[in-house]
Amino acid sequence: MNEETASLKQKAITITVATVICLALIVLPLSPVSLGQGPLGFGIIQITEQGGFTAITSGNVDDPITVAAVMNTANGSYRVWFNETLVDTGTSVGYFINSNFSVPALPTGNYNITLMDVTLNINTTAEFALETAYGIKALVPQAPAQLQEGSTVVLNVTVTGGLPNTEYAANVTVALPSALSTAFIQIITFTSNAQGTAQRQLNFPSADFPGSGSMLQYTGSYSAFFNQTESLAQDTFFVGFTDLSAYHRGETVRIHAVGYQPSQAVAFAILFDQSPRHSAQATASSQGVIDATWTVPSDAPIGQYTATLTPAATAKAITDRQTFEVPGYPVDFRALNLAGETVPEIQVEALDQATSRTYSGTTGALGVSRINLEKGNHTVTAYWNQVNVGEIRVSISGNNTYDIACQLTNLKIVVQNKNGVRIPFADLNLTYSYVTTKTGVRETRSVTGQTDLSGTYAFNSTLSGISYVVDASKYGVAFNAGNNTVSNLPAQPTYEVTLMVPDETLTVSTIDYKQAALPNARIELVEQASGIFYSVTTNDAGAASVEVTFGQYRLRVFTADNILLNETVINVLNDTNRQIRCILYNLDVSVKVVDYFGNSISNAQVQLSRPGMATRVGITGGDGIAAFPNVIGGDIEVTAYPAGNENSYVARNLQIDSPTAVQLQMANFVSLGGMLVGTAALATVIVVLVAALVFIVAEVYRRTGFRLRRKSVSADAE
Repeated sequence: MNEETASLKQKAITITVATVICLALIVLPLSPVSLGQGPLGFGIIQITEQGGFTAITSGNVDDPITVAAVMNTANGSYRVWFNETLVDTGTSVGYFINSNFSVPALPTGNYNITLMDVTLNINTTAEFALETAYGIKALVPQAPAQLQEGSTVVLNVTVTGGLPNTEYAANVTVALPSALSTAFIQIITFTSNAQGTAQRQLNFPSADFPGSGSMLQYTGSYSAFFNQTESLAQDTFFVGFTDLSAYHRGETVRIHAVGYQPSQAVAFAILFDQSPRHSAQATASSQGVIDATWTVPSDAPIGQYTATLTPAATAKAITDRQTFEVPGYPVDFRALNLAGETVPEIQVEALDQATSRTYSGTTGALGVSRINLEKGNHTVTAYWNQVNVGEIRVSISGNNTYDIACQLTNLKIVVQNKNGVRIPFADLNLTYSYVTTKTGVRETRSVTGQTDLSGTYAFNSTLSGISYVVDASKYGVAFNAGNNTVSNLPAQPTYEVTLMVPDETLTVSTIDYKQAALPNARIELVEQASGIFYSVTTNDAGAASVEVTFGQYRLRVFTADNILLNETVINVLNDTNRQIRCILYNLDVSVKVVDYFGNSISNAQVQLSRPGMATRVGITGGDGIAAFPNVIGGDIEVTAYPAGNENSYVARNLQIDSPTAVQLQMANFVSLGGMLVGTAALATVIVVLVAALVFIVAEVYRRTGFRLRRKSVSADAE
């Protein structure tokens, strides 16, 4: 019974494991991460409005959207469908794509956006809900043209994303300017096509809209509604009595206004800054229409103008009052220094000679300032920190670009030593004074900088004709007190000035661990920033003197055999004396050699070895010690072995930086009466002796016992 139960349990476990494996084999290929090399797996990440960041799941026909997705193929071709319409093709950037397209015309409903990895021929989808949208749009002239009183406007009424082949009703309402509280309504019907799109155009005013009189006879904003009570859609449009909303000098303003009494006298006026610029009398036609013109004069300032029509008797329900602009042409002025480079932060002022008005702007990062100017002659001045650095005269007739040459020089500062080696990372402080053109005030400014890896610093587009004080320093210490003034900077593309880094005397004395002079030591000096290199050898007194460039140095001391004794960093910012103690040099090292029991071993060979140094050999005395004076420390290997038996050595590696006593134990030997005996041999001898002793004791015992037994037997016999 127990065997049967165990068998059933084993079968159940086997079936369970097999089921898990099968499920894993089925599920794993469906995992997005397993589909390919894509870091996030193949799929659509999110859908957004173009230029937006918030994810959306629905929208309308013609909405511009962006589909962000991850491909399985790096830099692979892709295709995107909206339902069955191919809307985009392209190549991924790495594994990622941003597909931009507009939603195609389809009936309302839920649709799939499908992304295809063309290389692998695999697809992924995301659902998008297409919603019904209602629209109404007034078709107006392109600015600056505008609708005039007495004209007709076309209203475009639409339904998109609706039901296919379905009749829709629209309550189209046109509301006159708000001061009248008047609206005209027309109910229309129209039928959608197979894509759920319906469209109809209406003229306003027309017989379709009940009511009397000219309904576009007032200046102001009109509103058009698609089912106003449901707020389905709305649009606004403006009606004026001028033909344009903006004019340039020399252009004609054409007035056309309706709704007056036949032959009614009307005063026509144009104001600028609330001051009259033009006034005239006009008479309405037999249909109550006013037509008049005014030519913008050559001295008209840039800005907003107001035109009014004031009747002598009965006034209109809304007074004809409208604004228009004289905007000027956008003109670009590019500031260039003497090297032909663009200059930012230059104030540009254009004096309109016809009006004596000044228009200004400031150059941006690309050295360009855009100013609106009207037709006519202008004097344009460039100011650098309120100093006049350039001037041109231009005649404006339209959009254009002009260059202004500015008296600005590139000041290039080079820092080097007497040998022409350039010094990087030198700190510079430039101070200069100048008198402003506009106010005559003296200004003092300063700027800081640092030489680059080539040892130069460029102070670009600075004022010529003045003096500059340039203080240079390194490691917080100035070094060019007698070489720091640039007088009357010349007006040329680039002016180069060289600042000299002085030499300083460095005297170094080297001593060993015992503070004795260290002669014939080689000293290497490397400047930390510039890499300038010097080498010098100490004399018999351990001293050396060298002229080095002002700076900070890595100093290293070597023996004549090229063994590094010391390394440090020193500042040589003036004449400097430094004592360098090389604690690795002239050390006393003693090595004591002992046996297995810690007893001293005499006449043992001892060796000291280290890279760059000849091996030193010594012999232990009766106390087991070998002494080594004048050792150069560092990574040293100590080796000891019995005389004539180099293969039986012991060794130890040490890092020595001070007088040191070392003990080496020869655990394979025992010292007996001045003789070395191997511990293995000694152990053998001891075993033999012990065995012999045991044998002797046993034999004695045996013989002694035999005699005693014989005596006992004899006694019993008697």
